[in-house]
Amino acid sequence: GVRIVGAVGSGMGEESKDAPAGSDGKEENDSGGNNGDSANGETDHDGDHLRGNDVLLAINSIPIGMDGTIQLSPDRPDERINFRSLVTCQRVGSKVSLDVLRNKQRRELEVVLDMSKFLVSQYDDFDAIPLYVVVGGCVFSPLSLPLVQEKKSKSPSSFSRYYRDQRNKHEQVLVLSKVLNDDVNVGYHGWKNLVLKSVNGYEPSNIQELVAVLVRKMHSEMIEFRCQLVGQDDADYVIVMSLKEVLQSEHRVLKQHMIASWCSTDATSKELREEVEQYEPSEAKRTVSWNTMKDVRSILERKEEN
Repeated sequence: GVRIVGAVGSGMGEESKDAPAGSDGKEENDSGGNNGDSANGETDHDGDHLRGNDVLLAINSIPIGMDGTIQLSPDRPDERINFRSLVTCQRVGSKVSLDVLRNKQRRELEVVLDMSKFLVSQYDDFDAIPLYVVVGGCVFSPLSLPLVQEKKSKSPSSFSRYYRDQRNKHEQVLVLSKVLNDDVNVGYHGWKNLVLKSVNGYEPSNIQELVAVLVRKMHSEMIEFRCQLVGQDDADYVIVMSLKEVLQSEHRVLKQHMIASWCSTDATSKELREEVEQYEPSEAKRTVSWNTMKDVRSILERKEEN
């Protein structure tokens, strides 16, 4: 069997039946499920997920070996493949039966398979949608595998620590993808592949929150981005620019690099779009206003004055 030491994922309904205790197995670092019962005997009466420290003994009555493999078929007993093939060959919403060892008791669970919601989007045009925000020439995007592959970095594995993490609601890892060279960002040319931690003290959890912070909460003279290299949590890379100069440089930076808008359409939340629509009823002016952060901020400032 394989032990679930880092249970991730959700939405796996289960019905459990106790049975005689079985044997332990080896540790496996990524598998489906949510944390629930703990090793100290805490219980959750709902019992609707795989849990940390469960030992997975069999799937659909097919036993899992100590090395995490299963027989390829009864006719080919000497050929073995990874146990995950029993799950990946199923459709989302399918039910599978699991034989697990939990707190020294053997149980049979019936679970419903759900789609993994990874913190780092995996597939282009499926869960990885191109999103960006350009501020003072600094381009911020949610981390995704297609983005890493496109950049062809010499060390793309530096982001691998995030690849198997599960997403919490709308959480994203925001990265400074590149800096578009301009007078407004002199001194930061060449900076890239940095994880964004905060903007003027605010810590956006996704790109829509970043846009909201930029258009609603930037009232100081300076704008400060604090970033970090992956694995260097004790060292910050700080970008500081004049907010006035950032707003004045928008048209120049976007025109020079042939970018139509300061942010992608899906980087703005529904609430922000509705608010802008309310205070700028003209569709033609509203369409143009989305092209720059300065124009969006002007509409929201008009709302505050009213």
